[in-house]
Amino acid sequence: MLNNRNYLLAILILPITAKSQSTVHTNVLWAGYQSSIVFNKKWSLTTDVQIRTKNWAQNWLLYNIRTGLNYKFNEKISVTTGLAIFRTTQYDGNQYFYKNDWRLWQEFLYKQQFSSTTLAHRFRTEERFLQQVNNNKKTNQYQFMLRFRYRMEWQLPIVKNKWMVMIGDELMVNPTYINQSQFFDQNRTYAGIQLKIPSNTALQIQYYKILQWQSNTALLEDQNAIRVNLIQQFNFNKHKSAQ
Repeated sequence: MLNNRNYLLAILILPITAKSQSTVHTNVLWAGYQSSIVFNKKWSLTTDVQIRTKNWAQNWLLYNIRTGLNYKFNEKISVTTGLAIFRTTQYDGNQYFYKNDWRLWQEFLYKQQFSSTTLAHRFRTEERFLQQVNNNKKTNQYQFMLRFRYRMEWQLPIVKNKWMVMIGDELMVNPTYINQSQFFDQNRTYAGIQLKIPSNTALQIQYYKILQWQSNTALLEDQNAIRVNLIQQFNFNKHKSAQ
């Protein structure tokens, strides 16, 4: 895992890298649903579905389904492994099609508790299989790309734990391209609030600033994103205990 010093250094050099590339500004709407099925104190299954549009709601950007099996060592440490399919839109004039991005992924989550606040560190690896496009036509060829993701999120519960404030940043890099322009993939800085509705459901509203590099076109996408997330947990372990 990147330590805090190296992570901060990487964040500081991002604007320097961006100066050498052309920049395009876009606005994104991002909606998602996430469920967690808790089998017992150790095991659970997580699934999330997302839809994103570009230029607010004018153009489709992508949709995805991701699922993973989670093992919880204790209240601080858990690991997850799973599979995801992302379908990203590529436009040819007014026409568009979806290209596949298959992903195997593994995740390590560590939570630090400081009084009433939590600092959550998430390190995720993704083995991506990207469908290739030639002359605006999908091919049966796939490019393999390994990606590392590190997210640090500060969580502050307020109003009797019904509301929560979240501030975070996530850095994504492609380690196999460490000496090339493809190394830096994107950086996401965000802030938002979470509201617990009933005890097993939460609604998140977040603002994201996303800097995403398109190395093949020397283009930097500067994205402003509004994200709305509905989260539910189904605890079968709790039901068993009540019997």
